[in-house]
Amino acid sequence: MKNFVPYILIVAILAAGFSSCRKVVTDKFPDYPQKITVNSIAKAGEPLIVNVSLTGNINDSTLVFVDNAAVNLYINGNLAETLSYEGDGYYVSTVVVNENDSLECLVAYNGDTAIGHCIVPQKEIPLGFEYTASAGVDDWGEVLQGIVTTIGNQENLKKYYEIKIYTIEGKFDNEDYYSGVAIMDITDPIIKNEGLPLPLFSNELASGSKFSVTIKFLPNSRGWANGHLIVKPLLVRFRAVDENYYKFTRMHYLYTEGRYSEGIVDNPVMFNAYSNVENGLGVFAAYTEYVDTIYPPNYMQQ
Repeated sequence: MKNFVPYILIVAILAAGFSSCRKVVTDKFPDYPQKITVNSIAKAGEPLIVNVSLTGNINDSTLVFVDNAAVNLYINGNLAETLSYEGDGYYVSTVVVNENDSLECLVAYNGDTAIGHCIVPQKEIPLGFEYTASAGVDDWGEVLQGIVTTIGNQENLKKYYEIKIYTIEGKFDNEDYYSGVAIMDITDPIIKNEGLPLPLFSNELASGSKFSVTIKFLPNSRGWANGHLIVKPLLVRFRAVDENYYKFTRMHYLYTEGRYSEGIVDNPVMFNAYSNVENGLGVFAAYTEYVDTIYPPNYMQQ
């Protein structure tokens, strides 16, 4: 079940303590009042999956999953379903959510009710993808590949997007298997304006009826054959995301980077995780996805 919710790792909401190498700090902390934590990222065309847990104290090593909550899903103001419990805090609907749906999730537990709300974005299909076999080189002289994505634009409407790129490595049991890529050398002005090395952006700087973004990347799996660079097919997931997804992804990145900083040349920095759940904590967000496969021409690099 956990494979269905890649962004549900919002244990970042739990407080974390750090020790300074210059000063001993106390390990006695007051108990944190338990709150309902509701996490779900809805994908258009699929049933909703919601994880319900309770916040814990700084010394807790595991989450407390809630197995007896009442989880009700409202779509466009109407009760659509009471979700069924599947284990490990996961509640699953049989109703499929669709683009443009207004979703509201009410989680009742132990006399309290937490509420999450989001609107599923409308699915968007890019106007085109342009593959670049040689988009530059990194600091080690590795050849970077690139994809230019052209997107239709509405200047009076704020929108948010995410682009995920994978190399298709081959087949296993007649199914394609993939490998991620490393996003490199962010020079595109729209993505650079976001201030983070993520393929997550808005149309804030876009003008006119369309705009383009360039993502340069280095495949994690790469090699040479007979003196030539091997180029593999690419799977591109183009997502239209809501504002909650956008804010959560940004804050999750900052939280992770701050928490796991080296601590020698830089000190850990605490960032609060984004939450849009009323009377509780967690993230309730949504996205739609367009998937395409790009087959690059044979690129021969001596």
